[in-house]
Amino acid sequence: MYNSGQDLMRDMSTARKTLNECLIFYKNNGRALADAEYKYRIALRKEVFRLHVEDSVAWTACQDLARGDEAVAKLRLERDIRKSDYESCYEKILALKMEIKIIENEVNAERSAM
Repeated sequence: MYNSGQDLMRDMSTARKTLNECLIFYKNNGRALADAEYKYRIALRKEVFRLHVEDSVAWTACQDLARGDEAVAKLRLERDIRKSDYESCYEKILALKMEIKIIENEVNAERSAM
């Protein structure tokens, strides 16, 4: 798989750099996810309350009707997209950690072979 220790070290460096970039993205995307969740919940609460007070809809029906509101549904979509990005980034971080561990094992195997 590798021709030399230099290849291993280059790949290790690349994997660590990518991992650091993913961690920064993960942090930023986590904050964006929290903000999207906040906006969605506020809009949902306002629409539920509006439906009950202004349109005299029963409380039991307000949740479902509010989720069907176009603005609320759009905010939920944004939240779900952020959540998907967040979870995908987490999976990438796990894969990079595994890749780094594999490269470290190959470095150790090459050292012991000398």
